[in-house]
Amino acid sequence: MKIVIIGAGAVGFQLARIITRREHDLILVEMDQERVDNVSEHLDCRFVIGNGVSPTVLREIGMKDCDLFAAVTDRDEINIIACQTANVLGARVKVARVRQGHYYQDHRLVLEGIDLAINPLHEAVHAIREILFQTGATEVHEFAGGKVRIVGTRVERGSKVDGRTLAEINQTLGGSIALVTTIVRGDETLIPSGDTVIMADDQVFMAGTRRLVDRSLIYFRAETRRLSKVMIVGANAMGRDLARDLLAAGVKVKIIDRNEEKCRQAAEKLRHALVLHGEGSDTELLESEGVSEMDGFVSVSSDEETNIMACLLAHHHGAAKTVCLVNRPDYVPLLPLLGVDSAVSPRLSTSTWIARFVKRGAVINAENLGLTGAEILQLGVGKNCSWLGKSLMNLDFPSNAVIGAVLKRGRVVTPSGDTVLSAGDEVVVFALPDAVDKVEEFFAGGAS
Repeated sequence: MKIVIIGAGAVGFQLARIITRREHDLILVEMDQERVDNVSEHLDCRFVIGNGVSPTVLREIGMKDCDLFAAVTDRDEINIIACQTANVLGARVKVARVRQGHYYQDHRLVLEGIDLAINPLHEAVHAIREILFQTGATEVHEFAGGKVRIVGTRVERGSKVDGRTLAEINQTLGGSIALVTTIVRGDETLIPSGDTVIMADDQVFMAGTRRLVDRSLIYFRAETRRLSKVMIVGANAMGRDLARDLLAAGVKVKIIDRNEEKCRQAAEKLRHALVLHGEGSDTELLESEGVSEMDGFVSVSSDEETNIMACLLAHHHGAAKTVCLVNRPDYVPLLPLLGVDSAVSPRLSTSTWIARFVKRGAVINAENLGLTGAEILQLGVGKNCSWLGKSLMNLDFPSNAVIGAVLKRGRVVTPSGDTVLSAGDEVVVFALPDAVDKVEEFFAGGAS
């Protein structure tokens, strides 16, 4: 699969790093030699120094055999023109990073020649909204058009699963709890067995239908808490969009921003929100406005340090859940170790979304689990797989990997030892880093 990326900034680098792990034919185009020098030692791909908008440059690279063209520079206009040029020259799938709202109508790009436009801020708002409404969730991943949901949650001391083995939990709760597929304990990531003991502060990942997974979150918490009050730091476009969604769902919202003009705009557009002019990292302000009573605390200001500090303060003062917006993708898995419940990076969300277009063998979709290096893989079962007709318990399935869900004719099935995979099925697999290639090879016999 031939892939061309325009722009070696944070998004381009992150996207290239994901793709090059799978040894695709990747070309990274960048005008800035210094930027190329900074990223080249970390990436195994071909670099072209030049203008990604230039028809001459793109023609020399070769667009007619380009399977995926992704323009992800920091300038919307460059990304749009690059994709349109690539379209004329024959590129198959064109994806552009476009942040400015005036290019969209009803959330759809109004320009031709681009197969998909990604607005990083909209992606981040969606991710934050999912995390907030799943009040026990620290991460939310969806596969198969949302039919399979994977949720990460922190185990609270005194919860129904704390101190019990998975075998005991399954015996007691049976089909009312989703399948636990992965446990992150400190700096260790585990594929659990029936003898594995769930411990307080573990981060547990579950897989299943949306309804089953969402319902299962209650077992990992000491008490239930409905989302009714949220405090947002940042009256920018992202903060306003998030507040609008929360208000529409009946949630009480308070917004804090240091910029008086942004506060005025927010107050005019969000009639039912309380807008406060002040610093999001002001401890006295947070305490006086009842941060300890908040079901959710979100910081989405343009200042990354303010977001981190505000969330740490909110966590310290008792906010039920804190969500922090960060620019650097490498901060996303680190902040939960410091006490922030969840971190969202628009750049990481953008690169991960685009990477879904990259097909490899039987893999339909794939996402990383942050710092763990583990992957969630959605794979198709082909008719040429040699092990068809055998039950899962009789398969020589790679160690350090587990099948978390099976889709049979669009219906989600929780796998057991007796489950038999058939051609046309799809599976969602959790795999530790050393097992990813083995899992792909296992299903490769049926790849088209």
